[in-house]
Amino acid sequence: MPHPFHPDDFPVNEDVVLNPNKVYYLKGCIHFKTSAKIINLSGHIRQPFSGDFSHAFLDDAEQAARKMDDSPTYEIKSSGNMMRTLKTITDAKSGSKVCDLNMTFVSFASSNIRFPPGSEHSRHEVEMCPVGDVGHDDNKHEAFVRHSIPYFWDMTRGRVGILYKCLNQKRVEVGRVAGYGFDKDVVLVLNGNEVDDVVAISTCIVLLNGRDAMDA
Repeated sequence: MPHPFHPDDFPVNEDVVLNPNKVYYLKGCIHFKTSAKIINLSGHIRQPFSGDFSHAFLDDAEQAARKMDDSPTYEIKSSGNMMRTLKTITDAKSGSKVCDLNMTFVSFASSNIRFPPGSEHSRHEVEMCPVGDVGHDDNKHEAFVRHSIPYFWDMTRGRVGILYKCLNQKRVEVGRVAGYGFDKDVVLVLNGNEVDDVVAISTCIVLLNGRDAMDA
């Protein structure tokens, strides 16, 4: 069933330019089966983000992530050895659950992100849905709602995904993601003043392990 929100209903606000203040390296987070790491690189990148993912910026991010590999911010564990099983994101220091990612075979039409009671990241479960009919979404958009505000992930630009937040009936870019390396890692930049980090990270992981991904 089509999602009730569609990007055509929210024109892009061209006056707002993404000015990220958060950078994350999602190591091994694409088509992973057992575990992955999320490394916060904010404040550790020498190269500025100039509106797009330059080779220098991506290389700098990878080098910084390699140095910080032993101190990730979050870790992801799987409930089984298949790609589409329940994944749990935990705080790497405390080990406490941050959220669960439901990317099972029964969730081809939508995927769910569940947060523990009292979570600071979301007061409710977040459901990601394709915009348009499943399997016929030529626009390559996924929508979700957090605290009554619609968001869209836009994958129409190939290997670069853009996260939009709907403000005043327009879409504003609040995040951007690009693949790095051998299709296992990604670099995610965010305006942390406009989108919760964990919501952006978790929906990004669901997006990149989307409905067309199959178990090997």
